[in-house]
Formats: sequence, C-alpha cells, structure tokens
Amino acid sequence: MSLVLLLTTLASALMVVLGFLGLTGRLPRNGWAGIRTPYTMQSDEHWYATHREGAAPMIFMGVASFAAGLAFLPFALAGKVGDALASGVVLAQCALLLCGAIGSWWVGTSRARRQLGT
Repeated sequence: MSLVLLLTTLASALMVVLGFLGLTGRLPRNGWAGIRTPYTMQSDEHWYATHREGAAPMIFMGVASFAAGLAFLPFALAGKVGDALASGVVLAQCALLLCGAIGSWWVGTSRARRQLGT
C-alpha cells in the first residue's frame, strides 16, 4: 500500500506543476497533458486562456492531495499505518485529484469562453 500512496503523492505533485505551468503560460498545446477538449485544441489562444483561468482549482487540489500524502507517507513506509487507513488516504487523494481536474476544466473553459467571447 505504501507504493500506491507514494504514486498518488507523486501524481499530486505533477498536478501542481501542470497547474503552475498553465497559470504562467508555459504549458504548450499538446496531446498528453492539460485540459484537452475540442475547445482548447482549437487554437493556442483557447488553450492558454483555459489553462490560465483553470489553474487555481488544479493547484489547490493538487497541494491538498500532496499534503495528505506527505502526512501519511512516512508512517506508511515505516509500517505504522494499517492498510485500511492507507487505502482511505489514497481514495481521498484520488477524489481530490479528480475534483481538481474536473473543476479546472469547468472553471477554465467557462471563464475562457466568457473572456474570449466564444
């Protein structure tokens, strides 16, 4: 279970990095990372506006998930946390990451459409 907790914690860190890159405009349009919808893939303008506007939920939820993972990871690696509690933390991390991804898409797309008038 420690390995799964480590992987979800690393996924959380990746989400924070992607959110920061989107916020600063350094996440180029690509086919594997970011908010990839027909709207965002239409143009670079849509891509950057959506990621800039949707960065906050992604960063916030990524940091929350990362903090939860860091709080429990040393204890899980030492074998001091039961599998039930570790599973609960992993599920909570996954829920936070999912909410961050969906929230980022929803907030980013709606604000970008309003900002760009599309």
